[in-house]
Amino acid sequence: MKEFSLIESLSHMLDNSGIALGVGDDAALFGTTLIAKDIMAEGVHFTHDAPFSHIMQKLLTANVSDIAAMGGVAKYALLGIAVPAGREISAEDIVRPFESYGVKLIGGDTTSSASGLFVSLTIVGERNEHVLTRSGAKVGDLLFLSRPAGRVRQLLDREIAGNTDNYNHYLVRAETALGDFLGRTGIANSCIDVSDGIGRDASHISGRSGVKIVIEYPKVPHDGYSVEYALGSGEEFSLLFTVPADRVDDLKSAYPSAVCIGRVEAGSGVWLEKDGQLTDISDVGYEHNF
Repeated sequence: MKEFSLIESLSHMLDNSGIALGVGDDAALFGTTLIAKDIMAEGVHFTHDAPFSHIMQKLLTANVSDIAAMGGVAKYALLGIAVPAGREISAEDIVRPFESYGVKLIGGDTTSSASGLFVSLTIVGERNEHVLTRSGAKVGDLLFLSRPAGRVRQLLDREIAGNTDNYNHYLVRAETALGDFLGRTGIANSCIDVSDGIGRDASHISGRSGVKIVIEYPKVPHDGYSVEYALGSGEEFSLLFTVPADRVDDLKSAYPSAVCIGRVEAGSGVWLEKDGQLTDISDVGYEHNF
């Protein structure tokens, strides 16, 4: 089974009564509390040789990014670690990433592992006045990307090719300030963080909002890589969001680095518009297979 098929099946079986938002967004919402969870496993999300400090930074960034994508602010965390024999970890490597994001580690669990390192984090945040979801995109909205895509994929490709072993792609930062700004101002109608690739993640907005998203090829910032390469780059932890036309000036005055890469229309799916032709890129990106 594929990852998103399982999530969709679960969403129809779970009782979300009393919860404002449950399965289907970057974080769950109840009251004023946002909560999200990510797990990372050796051999899937990181290599055996990756420094533990880098693994922790990546894990925390993924979680903090989920809260930012909901327009909230990450506050507290619970950490679970399963450590195999012979693997060295330090308390300093655990704590430092939390300090860098201003998140308080308030508990968790540690255990041994029979095979490989396993880390899991539950992040607790506070909502802002406006909660961002994947289901709020409107026809006529413009699609924005917070920063160029593709660098994370290139760093990973270089490491796979053996050209470097510094694991810098683990150190990308979440867009916490932008997420807070969008949550306070309500400028964005919908939002998601780019964890699986722009094409794949935009499809979650498209599907949940019941709209068609058109990404305009010449507008995609890609740092010199091909646009197609950039659109498939995962774990960027940038923000992808839609903004009504009458709020674009407000966004650009505060965040001029945010780039309009497309538009929202009636219909379905995510499409790349190049030389007048449309190509379906809803599945461009990464998805776990079980």
